[in-house]
Amino acid sequence: MPLEVDVVIPTFRRPEALARCLAALERQTVAPASVEVVDDSDADKGPAYSRNLGWRRGVSPIVAFTDDDCVPSEDWVESIQRRFANPDLGGVEGSVTTPDESGAPSDMNPNPRDRWNRFKTANMAIRREVLEQVGGFDERYYIHREDTDLAWRVINAGHVIEWAPDCLVHHPDRGGVPRMAIRSEQLLYRCDPSKYLEVAAASISMSSISDGTWRRLRRGMRGVQEPGDVAALSRGESLSLWSRAFARAVLRKLSGG
Repeated sequence: MPLEVDVVIPTFRRPEALARCLAALERQTVAPASVEVVDDSDADKGPAYSRNLGWRRGVSPIVAFTDDDCVPSEDWVESIQRRFANPDLGGVEGSVTTPDESGAPSDMNPNPRDRWNRFKTANMAIRREVLEQVGGFDERYYIHREDTDLAWRVINAGHVIEWAPDCLVHHPDRGGVPRMAIRSEQLLYRCDPSKYLEVAAASISMSSISDGTWRRLRRGMRGVQEPGDVAALSRGESLSLWSRAFARAVLRKLSGG
């Protein structure tokens, strides 16, 4: 018997996009056991808070996460069920497609060589018992990186998150939007500094160097960010991180990755 799936959608002032997402869920080949929509438009506490509220409302053994501006494929829930027929899986990370600047199909999928700089709750599903074990999302993340943090903690707890390109969600409105929330970067570094090295290396490019983005990130992570609840990187931590990240970024560029 396939395991039932609860779907959790945080939403923030996008009623038209949310209606489109809910319509896609109504067309599923296998209906979700529940769809938990958490509207954060007034409280504005962030998606980590909203997703925790949502998954704790349900009871199904599998919790699938997507965003209010996404459109799950018609067999999304069914494909998640197929993956979780494997009892050894703690979670799955699905594929996200999006139109490029010309309108042609593209994707927002992680680089195949990346082990840690990945995991988007636009398309991710986790066993409920695993969410309970790790305590769900870290609500200190107001925006950005809360999904990667959750995945790392799931993996560090001994569970497997499998790449599942057959679990497909479409993101019709935009491609990957560059975001930089310094406090979220500090939080993710503190979650697991060794895994963050891959994230740091991915942030280094000719464009991020020339436009000052990389410099702002390095400097920002050395400072205390409001509300002051995350330790800034020390001089030694920063030097170690960014020297190794730069070397890794150069090697990756030279190897064509």
